[in-house]
Amino acid sequence: MAQKEDRGVLQLDAKNRRILLELDRNSRASLAELAGKTRLSKEVVFHRINNLVKEGIILRFQAVVSSYRLGYQSYKIYFRLQDMNPKAREKLQGFLMKDSMVYWVGVCQGRWDMIIAYWARSAREVGEFEDRLLHKFSQHIQEKTVTISRQTAQYNRRWFAPEGAEPVEMDFGEGSEVVEIDEIDTKILQQLANNARMKLTELAEATNLTPSIMRYRIRNLEGRGIIVGYKYALDTRRLGYETCKAFLSLKESTPAKRKALMEYCKMKPNTINIVSTIGPWDMEIEFEVRNFEEYYSIMSDIQERFGRIIKSYDSVLFSSEPKQSFMPGAK
Repeated sequence: MAQKEDRGVLQLDAKNRRILLELDRNSRASLAELAGKTRLSKEVVFHRINNLVKEGIILRFQAVVSSYRLGYQSYKIYFRLQDMNPKAREKLQGFLMKDSMVYWVGVCQGRWDMIIAYWARSAREVGEFEDRLLHKFSQHIQEKTVTISRQTAQYNRRWFAPEGAEPVEMDFGEGSEVVEIDEIDTKILQQLANNARMKLTELAEATNLTPSIMRYRIRNLEGRGIIVGYKYALDTRRLGYETCKAFLSLKESTPAKRKALMEYCKMKPNTINIVSTIGPWDMEIEFEVRNFEEYYSIMSDIQERFGRIIKSYDSVLFSSEPKQSFMPGAK
């Protein structure tokens, strides 16, 4: 079980670390699969997962959906805020939480105060969203900028495994062929997006299908590259970790050099996300670290090895991520 230390940080034991490591590789894995991989009984795995959820360490189980396959482009908008009292901040966050096309909100410190991610099928759609946002909150926005995400790669957390673990990559982005899905598949994706461990029987009941047809539909969505994996949202601060993001501007960059940089970064156990962007910078790398000193140590190492192509970087430290969902319309 997780033990609470005096400073309020929860210390994981070896069994919970093994369970979290396997769930981050595939959070939809059955109890039997998890028991086999962790060398624990199904009953122990079941109770420990429930306790990790109850203690607020695991926030939700998520299906990672390639929105690009559904015809969506990912835009990010970055804000420097001003004159923000608690009431104004609550209104802004409430506006963003209600919009079904805003799929991620990050509250941060550093170069930016808030970052949001938005799905749109065209630049016109994101422009209309920005108009609505500015109409309500322009007096609180000191500075803003926009990027388009070209390619996103998400990685499993390997800092759970002191002995080291191979990265599991879930990637999606430009070049993905757009596919058509029906209303039932859309509903399945919306159900699994924030409840990836939902039982087949519950999914079948929600969509008026049999469990066997539901199983076939999910496997088909996986096989077509629409569902690219299953993971979970974690309250890293409960475990003594912070989330930092670096915004890298590159020079003399070629596809081969960028790939070498990404390959090096992904092998670091603290790396959880790498995004290639179109905008004021070229790449974003997200880390989960014990503190800012560890983050700067990682970035110093990356700069030392790739100084010929890294021109500069900015940073943010996240204080919260109140919204994250990989499917438009998910609850």
